[in-house]
Amino acid sequence: MESSLLSIETLVKKIKKEMFSNFDLYSFVSKSAYDTAWLAMIPNTQHCDHPMFRGCLDWVLRNQKEEGFWGESDSNGVPTIDSLPATLASMVALKKWNVGGTNIKKGT
Repeated sequence: MESSLLSIETLVKKIKKEMFSNFDLYSFVSKSAYDTAWLAMIPNTQHCDHPMFRGCLDWVLRNQKEEGFWGESDSNGVPTIDSLPATLASMVALKKWNVGGTNIKKGT
């Protein structure tokens, strides 16, 4: 019994190693424009003029929809109601750090 348990544990470790060796940590977290924008607004504790989570600010810059909003759309491409607060939060985050002027104009 102990031998088979050890064998299973070894196999599990091997599978985990293969599965997670080249993975993106953020792939397990759903992307929410609203939440990401709020994280992007948090200042770095040691450099208040920089965001603590620069990757979140970069995500906001890169993930604006062609139509100018942030967030999800329905099957017809129409923004969902959740897109309104996501777009507002994203625009505030960009304005806070004085970046993404083109994105802000596109979102208005």
